[in-house]
Amino acid sequence: MMQSPEAPRPWYREPWPWILMGLPGSVVVAGFITLYLAAHNTDGLVVDDYYKEGLSINRTLGRQQAARDAGLQGELVIEGGGARVSLSAKPGVALPAVLSMRIAHPTVAGQDQVIRLERHGNEYRGVMHPLANGRWAFVVEDEPRTWRLSGSTGQTGAAIELTAGD
Repeated sequence: MMQSPEAPRPWYREPWPWILMGLPGSVVVAGFITLYLAAHNTDGLVVDDYYKEGLSINRTLGRQQAARDAGLQGELVIEGGGARVSLSAKPGVALPAVLSMRIAHPTVAGQDQVIRLERHGNEYRGVMHPLANGRWAFVVEDEPRTWRLSGSTGQTGAAIELTAGD
């Protein structure tokens, strides 16, 4: 007895058309996900106005020179949820009652902090959020922003030297 050939299955019941359509389809979905991420996340490393950024650098250099002229230097210690700064200056230079400290992560602006440091005897102290592991930059300024000291570290717990820069 002769068997009749099987009737061909419809195309949508075969796996290969779905596999061949699925690959480009997954690329389209990945493209939409990438578009969404690009539109809803900002790049903190890109500066919008380079001219203003250049002017800001010049003002920063002037404040560093003011700190050098006053003989300012300091040491920063991060302890748990607080920061302690010891400052020294040339004789006759009055140190302010309050300082401002900016803590900046080099790549993630959302982790930056600004802390108010109040004078307690020979030190300035302030409360801050704990820092994640990684590199951090510290900028200490007086409130009128006439001078500034800076330092950086990749480890927490160690004393950080604050200088007026080179």
